[in-house]
Amino acid sequence: MRHSSNATEEHFAGGRSLKWYVCAGSLMLTNLSTEQLVGLNGAVFQDGCLAGIWWEAGAALAMIVTATVFLPKYFALGLTTTTGFLGERYDLLLPTMVSVIFLLYYTLILCPLVLYTGALAIRDIFDLDLPLWVVSTAIGLLGAAYALFGGLTAVAVSDCLNGIGLLIAGLWVPIAALQVLPGGLISLFEEGSSYLQPLVATSMTVPPDTDGSFRESGVPSVPWHVTLTGLALTNMYYWSTNQVIVQRVLAAESLSNGQKGVLFAAIMKVVGFTMLCLPGIIGIMMVKGDAIVNDRVFEVGKPDEVYARIVKAVMPEWSFGFVAAVLLGSVLSTFNSALNSASTIFGLEIYQIYINPEAADGRIVMVSTIFGALLTLLSFVIAPQLTRVGGIYIYLQRMNSIYSLPIVTVFFVGIVAALPDAFAAKVGFAVAVVTIVAGQFLPDLHFLDVFFICFLLAVSAMVVVTYIPVVRRVLRQEPQPSPYECTKTGVVDM
Repeated sequence: MRHSSNATEEHFAGGRSLKWYVCAGSLMLTNLSTEQLVGLNGAVFQDGCLAGIWWEAGAALAMIVTATVFLPKYFALGLTTTTGFLGERYDLLLPTMVSVIFLLYYTLILCPLVLYTGALAIRDIFDLDLPLWVVSTAIGLLGAAYALFGGLTAVAVSDCLNGIGLLIAGLWVPIAALQVLPGGLISLFEEGSSYLQPLVATSMTVPPDTDGSFRESGVPSVPWHVTLTGLALTNMYYWSTNQVIVQRVLAAESLSNGQKGVLFAAIMKVVGFTMLCLPGIIGIMMVKGDAIVNDRVFEVGKPDEVYARIVKAVMPEWSFGFVAAVLLGSVLSTFNSALNSASTIFGLEIYQIYINPEAADGRIVMVSTIFGALLTLLSFVIAPQLTRVGGIYIYLQRMNSIYSLPIVTVFFVGIVAALPDAFAAKVGFAVAVVTIVAGQFLPDLHFLDVFFICFLLAVSAMVVVTYIPVVRRVLRQEPQPSPYECTKTGVVDM
């Protein structure tokens, strides 16, 4: 059923008709995919502690900022893409620069990684004697079919329905796994109390290229000191500016519905650790205690295999089909969302502006669909290559920090200050790119420390070229930029 006579608005923004509960369900499923179920549980297992819980708890705080600070500005402008804010706040070149980064990230990192983790989980659970590329390609073809032709409404509604299954299966796995421990839940808090620490500087980690039975003292993936610095900024990028996530909320029928959806999803993120972290902790205890499951000692090879191993060990065989369907649904949700968002950005921010400004709505939708199909094919090629990566979740977050720094810098300054102009934003963008690339050659610093330091340098550069007239004159700019004033009226119910 169409909700808008505008073809681009219908396809890319769901006709701005989504209720708050559909927004919440779509947000949860877009975020909760196998890169989280497989990757975050693997990271927790490798860390030997609950440091990874801050990816969930920290996200809840960032989502509150999204609902109260970012969404009112987005809705006031009637946006379909987050980069549209940059076009209104600065100029047309900056959103194009950010759009290119988004497209590279979705194409080279997110889509292939989601296909890889989904294929890995399903292949391990069912002991499929198939190459990984065959499984990942089959999943990708299924997801692309309705993401590219159904538009955002199809993606959001299917996300909401899949969310029910994910909630059931996600809670079922740790509950069943607890029954394998000798004392059940009591064992978790008594014998496993040392593994439940969320704020640590060091822990007993699994070294790279070793199996899960060997541990030594090391730095966890999220040491305590980064939780309110680099990790907080990464979460703000993901939940407040990332097109894949925010597009779900921009399709809400009103600001109120969008905010309710985000805040409800934030509540679910607080309890999400039971699905995304607890199985990893239980896996540690099962390996340490040489748990016997189905007459075999429970073992884990690579940390990223722990979730699939636990599912296979503790779930009844008749439930494998249900669990696989839920995992497949979560894979398709994130993959479809990334495809739809990439198509949206290409169609509205690049094709319509630079290639064919006179294009009709139907033409934009068609070209965007073709672009999404090409992106899908590239994902098929890249996904199998990720077998060479160690911890898949930390790899994702490291790549996030590189791609997101210039984006979060210009968004953050554009939201909190009215004076920095397009020139200052481009300087900040350039400094962010240069410093984050250079920071990758500092092996002794945690990648989130590098991220935060580079953010401070980029913001400082924007401050200097905004508020110091001498610097602006040397760079051939007006001594004082004009303050930004929002004059555009949105098209959605506030």
